[in-house]
Amino acid sequence: MNEMKAKIPPIGSEPDAARYVQVELSPALKEAAAWADIQAARGAVHVTEGYFVCRRLRYSSQYRDLPDYSSAITSLCVSPEGQVFGATSGETAQVFAYDPRPPFDAVMPVAALEGEAAVRRSLVWEKGRTVICGTRAGALYRITAPGFGSDNVQEWGRTPGEVERLGVPVAGEGVAALAIDRLRGRVYGLSDKTGVFFILDTASGKVEVRGPVDKYWMFSENLMISPGGEVLTTGAGGRIVRYDPVTEELASAGEARLASYPGRGCYSRIDSWTYDAVSGLFYVGDKADGLLETVDPRTLEVRLLGKPTGNRRIRALAAGLDGRIFGMAGAEGELAQMFVYEPGTGELKNLGIPLATIEEKRYGFEFEAAATGPQGQIYFGESEVQSRLFVYFPAHKAASNAEGRQEHRQT
Repeated sequence: MNEMKAKIPPIGSEPDAARYVQVELSPALKEAAAWADIQAARGAVHVTEGYFVCRRLRYSSQYRDLPDYSSAITSLCVSPEGQVFGATSGETAQVFAYDPRPPFDAVMPVAALEGEAAVRRSLVWEKGRTVICGTRAGALYRITAPGFGSDNVQEWGRTPGEVERLGVPVAGEGVAALAIDRLRGRVYGLSDKTGVFFILDTASGKVEVRGPVDKYWMFSENLMISPGGEVLTTGAGGRIVRYDPVTEELASAGEARLASYPGRGCYSRIDSWTYDAVSGLFYVGDKADGLLETVDPRTLEVRLLGKPTGNRRIRALAAGLDGRIFGMAGAEGELAQMFVYEPGTGELKNLGIPLATIEEKRYGFEFEAAATGPQGQIYFGESEVQSRLFVYFPAHKAASNAEGRQEHRQT
């Protein structure tokens, strides 16, 4: 120890020139074009594949945006006609609608849920202009938006949406997630403390409480539903839990688990998910380490695809109409990184930082919700103090990738 202290120079002394040697640099770096050439090789830091449009959360320039601290978009869904519905979290939860079709292309505030602060992954489209949402205070609501006016310029009063409170499915607990089976007329839900699974009958409004999905309360705050009606989530250690709508059995699916790094399985959770109709697979973003994987809803086979970015979380996922998977990675307080998974080649590509230049120039920092429109555009909900709805138009891919995708579909 004394020898080590002797080698450390006193504070304020000059460094030993023999120990701190300047690395010799190439003489070519002195040329005028040197650094410009190096910077060009670095490439763009923002997304240049496809492009973004962002929409302010207001009907038109004649109206105010949704209030600051109440505009973080934490739930999104899209109707078959293309209307987008969103719910926010903050001081007061808000529900809004966006119609991208001419002559509208406007965001309409639908309802402010007084006394409610958060709607997270708990908004589902029921029919027409009606959605059902669950709040972290525990209540379920059915909300119907008014129609969009044909004139978005005039400063006319707008009719608020109709709000019906459906009750609290699990006393003393909030709603962590919702999923809807429109064919059977059911909304499935998960409570946020003990992970109680419940079923809402949309016709009668009655709620059936089935019990916790995991006895240790170590569950994912997401419910994944396939077109066939199978509902999946996970319990302790990333073990898959399945609800079968035919047998109405809710049970752990044996040893089927999410993928994880060695020793990290106890932290494995579903952070985000999307269903890809092309492959018939769930794509899952991991909350522990930012891994991307697939889950087959029929066989429960799990396949790890990789880690698309250096970020720890994948907070939003959406499937393109051609089978590509787009996502936003990044934990709270981090700058978002957008990525794409190309199923035709198996490539995971970090696309960079989201940047919109229409309707305004805006970098996207945090996102917590995503949904795909019927024409292939992808909606990402920004979750900031003052948020925007980002609309992403994916770049068209070459035929070689489409052929690879077709081969994938036939396997």
